[in-house]
Amino acid sequence: MIEIVIAALIASLTSILYITAFPYLKRLIERKRENQNIKIKVPQNVAVLDISNIALYGEKKSKKGSIERALIAIKTLEERGFKVIAIADASLRHKIDKPDKLDKLIELGRVIQAPPNTPADYFILATAENEYGIVISNDSFKEWRERFPWVKDKRRVIRYLIIDGRMYLYPDVRPKKKWKDRTVRTREICIDLEEVQEGYWKNYVM
Repeated sequence: MIEIVIAALIASLTSILYITAFPYLKRLIERKRENQNIKIKVPQNVAVLDISNIALYGEKKSKKGSIERALIAIKTLEERGFKVIAIADASLRHKIDKPDKLDKLIELGRVIQAPPNTPADYFILATAENEYGIVISNDSFKEWRERFPWVKDKRRVIRYLIIDGRMYLYPDVRPKKKWKDRTVRTREICIDLEEVQEGYWKNYVM
């Protein structure tokens, strides 16, 4: 009889320990996996950039967005081997420090401007879905989660920081297979920029 009671007590204690410790252990394992997966290779080789978010992120409302941040983002993703599709809101030219530079990027096809009075977010997500690409943005896209449920995937919507002219991505993604036309496309862009003879562009787009 005593043995049965002891066995029951041990079973009860084991159950209590399991119930209380399991969530903690689960979180610990998940964190360890996340840390191991910071640097990952993704099957996508197309990166859709939320240029308005990148240019304006972290800026005070009284300050203009930075075209340099947009150029750094384009350069970073191209150097990693992604085909870059950069999309901006039509209103960005009124919120950025050098609208003439933005106009030049649009003219060269480096940035695609969304139609006026329409949300660029839709075009960004629709393009990423159709191209099976990743999105570079710090936007949560909450209002689009029903239409694009994959935006909750941390490997499809990549977060970033730009510090001292360098872009950091989380997770630190690279394509498993680089975009084939990257070299040719970059060379054509450089030729166009050399014709314009603006050293500023060469520094960031080459």
